[in-house]
Amino acid sequence: MQRWLKRNTPDRDSLEQRWYLRPFTAIMQRAQCWSFHRASVTRAFSLGLFIAFIPPAPPLPLHLLLCAVFGIMLRLNMPVLFATTFVSNPVTWFPQLLAAVWVGAKLMGLDFVPFVRQVEHQPMGDAMHHLWSPLLLGSLVLGCVAAALGYALAQGLWRARVIYHLRRRRARLTRAQASVR
Repeated sequence: MQRWLKRNTPDRDSLEQRWYLRPFTAIMQRAQCWSFHRASVTRAFSLGLFIAFIPPAPPLPLHLLLCAVFGIMLRLNMPVLFATTFVSNPVTWFPQLLAAVWVGAKLMGLDFVPFVRQVEHQPMGDAMHHLWSPLLLGSLVLGCVAAALGYALAQGLWRARVIYHLRRRRARLTRAQASVR
């Protein structure tokens, strides 16, 4: 996994060549933001999933700004963090927002179908006023669930990979020892 991530993510030198990233070269030089250690990768994956469930704000690159700020503050692996937030993209926004509103309405005790029909017949501003609270609550809950499951999945995959490589190494060593005798 580490080799695959290193092969498929841009290196620091190629990113420093881009004009729009030059003001951030001092930050990008930090080794913690590029290290492929279990802790930084799994935490970045988890935080990226949480940020992906924040409702999109099209005029602002809110997800990317949050990734940059929290990634630098928490010293997480930046390529994994940015890549994970792209779980939320224009194709997945509608189902994601619908699920967030549904979860938020259920947690607030609102019946979803009559609630949506009531909101459907109102002007857009009033409808958004009624939808914000279930949307934000549902997004928070889904983001926390996705982050927890993502962290457990990333930890499990990392450990399975380590066990696999250890077993391969042991098998190689036993074959080498058997051939020496």
